[in-house]
Amino acid sequence: MELIIDSEFKNLIPPMKPEEFQGLKENIMNNGYDILYPIVIWNNIIIDGHNRYSICKEFNIQFSVSEKNFNIRFEVMNWIINNQLNRRSMTNEQRSYLIGKRYQEEKKEEGRPKIGNNVVPLVTLRPNNSNIEQKIAEKYKVSPETVRKAEKFANAIDEVANNASMNPYKILGREIKATRKDIVGLSQQSAEVQKEIIEKVEKKEIPSIKSALKKIEDKVIFGEIKEELDVEPEIDYKEIEERENEYSSPYYLAEKIFEIINNYKKEYDDVDLEFIKNTLEIVNENLNERVNM
Repeated sequence: MELIIDSEFKNLIPPMKPEEFQGLKENIMNNGYDILYPIVIWNNIIIDGHNRYSICKEFNIQFSVSEKNFNIRFEVMNWIINNQLNRRSMTNEQRSYLIGKRYQEEKKEEGRPKIGNNVVPLVTLRPNNSNIEQKIAEKYKVSPETVRKAEKFANAIDEVANNASMNPYKILGREIKATRKDIVGLSQQSAEVQKEIIEKVEKKEIPSIKSALKKIEDKVIFGEIKEELDVEPEIDYKEIEERENEYSSPYYLAEKIFEIINNYKKEYDDVDLEFIKNTLEIVNENLNERVNM
């Protein structure tokens, strides 16, 4: 029996660790297929049991299936997500990702035109996100804010995984060292930068996504400071003479640096006082090397 593998469905399910897969393979080969655990399908598409199916196909072992009756893909996606979230082995990142995906699917379905009395609306309905948030929050016993953050995290994971051509669970399974904040930060970079950073982390050329983003931030802020210092004010010679002492004052330069930092904080919400202190320490450490006197 040939079954269909849908990549969107499969990517919602955490892959087994190599040792777990090997254990499953040995169990099936030694004891045969356990019919108490059928491969779950919908329209001949696997929605649970991908590993069992691949093992059975490789060694030509008979397997059993259980057919689910769903009307649309939305229902299938929600069944897969709920099925995974009911498993205790989920990490916090995996759980957050799936809650975010569930929220995405609910919003898509809520906004999809509804057909009634043979009349199709001419416009797509605007979903009431607050109601959907509350519904998801109550189902998974979290706050609506957690649901919103989960969606943001899920979007970031999908963005990075897609640009790096990898399974999202390679990140969610902590094979790639990164926090949720790191992933969201990486997703805000260009597709080329995302792919390059992931590749370098995988090859151990850089220790983590966080360290890569720190290097980018350093380049940005040093570049802004240098650019600010290189700009020549468009003023006449008389004004230059009048303000000569002011420009030579360290207080003036300090004010310009504070101005740059404030602009940077407006662009990046998560910049805190500790980050600024660390930045100024880097400036101090590299002053002789980076500034030609």
